[in-house]
Amino acid sequence: MFDQAVAFAGATVEDLGTVTHVSRRDFDERATFRFRAQVPALEYLSLLIENAVLLRTHRGGRLYAGFELLSRMEPVVDRYMRISDVSERVYVFGEPDWKPPRHPNMRVIEINHVTRLAREWFVVADSPALRVALVGFDEEGFDARAVPEERTFSALKTHDPAVVRRLAAAAESLIDDSLGG
Repeated sequence: MFDQAVAFAGATVEDLGTVTHVSRRDFDERATFRFRAQVPALEYLSLLIENAVLLRTHRGGRLYAGFELLSRMEPVVDRYMRISDVSERVYVFGEPDWKPPRHPNMRVIEINHVTRLAREWFVVADSPALRVALVGFDEEGFDARAVPEERTFSALKTHDPAVVRRLAAAAESLIDDSLGG
């Protein structure tokens, strides 16, 4: 997903370099930007997207979220259950080390730990009211650091509708592949 996001964004990407945090102003005012940061910055941007979904979506959209490991969803599972309440469909991707609760609008897509997707963090919201995506790649891998919050990601955030639609289509392709495999 990360490589596709970078390719889909093309020349429109503004590179912020390595950052310690990303502000709400960056999030709102920059259509598409790339950056390197540790987990807390990605958590903050993910929260902004998740909250926007809760405030703006009314059964009209889909959310695709990659957690690397499904257990990483556990601290935010209540938020994702609520997002599932207000969304047409929520797809959660991750290595099956934990079983999320069931919801009629949420589907879990299990991924294999050896795939590149198992090192990616993403939240893609595709609805008529909100099109925004955050996609990151874990540069070091799960076992590189004892403290998960210190892991570094290369990431891209966009609210360019064309890029978000293409990322949603790429996620749908991953879902189709999981059904066929």
